[in-house]
Amino acid sequence: MNTTDTPGRSRAVERGRPREFDVDHAIEAAARVFWEHGYHATPVDALCEATGVFRGSLYRTFGDKHGLLVAAFDRYAEGAVARLKERLTADLPPRQALREALLHYTKVSSNLSARHGCFITNAVIELMPSDHVLRSHIESTLQRIATQFSLAIARGQQAGEYDRRLDAEEVGRFLLCMVQGMRVLGKVDMNEAALASIVDMALRALT
Repeated sequence: MNTTDTPGRSRAVERGRPREFDVDHAIEAAARVFWEHGYHATPVDALCEATGVFRGSLYRTFGDKHGLLVAAFDRYAEGAVARLKERLTADLPPRQALREALLHYTKVSSNLSARHGCFITNAVIELMPSDHVLRSHIESTLQRIATQFSLAIARGQQAGEYDRRLDAEEVGRFLLCMVQGMRVLGKVDMNEAALASIVDMALRALT
């Protein structure tokens, strides 16, 4: 038998040779694993299985498990901010667009007890304040979310739908705190109707 065909030889070649892979697919697969289990409870072997990529190839691309977490967080955060912006800039009156965007959070938050929570919120709870590398990524993401809310408030003020005396930046931070709070409350089975009443109360405060 040719020695290059032996199982032991094949595994050795696999281990020693860099494996080409779809980086985007690997990041998305890793994000799902981190989202489901958290960072500390996720072994590298689980990431290899989910991505279909050998440990050495993951490390060569991302540095280590934490580097893969940062890439996964950034991918998730980019999508979250983009989807929020799309909802807030929908072809609707500003107040209605904001309400629909906030009601989206009530829908997903009320189902969190049967799911795994928000990746962003989970990362804050699990890894802050000690993770100094991820901190800047989290802070930047939360600021971008608050900014999208602030811009929505400014549009509503220009349309005469909100009190012009309100500071749009302050309201943006308030809404950020509100939606993050809903993410947490959803994990203790606060229902969608109760969360929606919080949204309506907040909107009344803007007029």
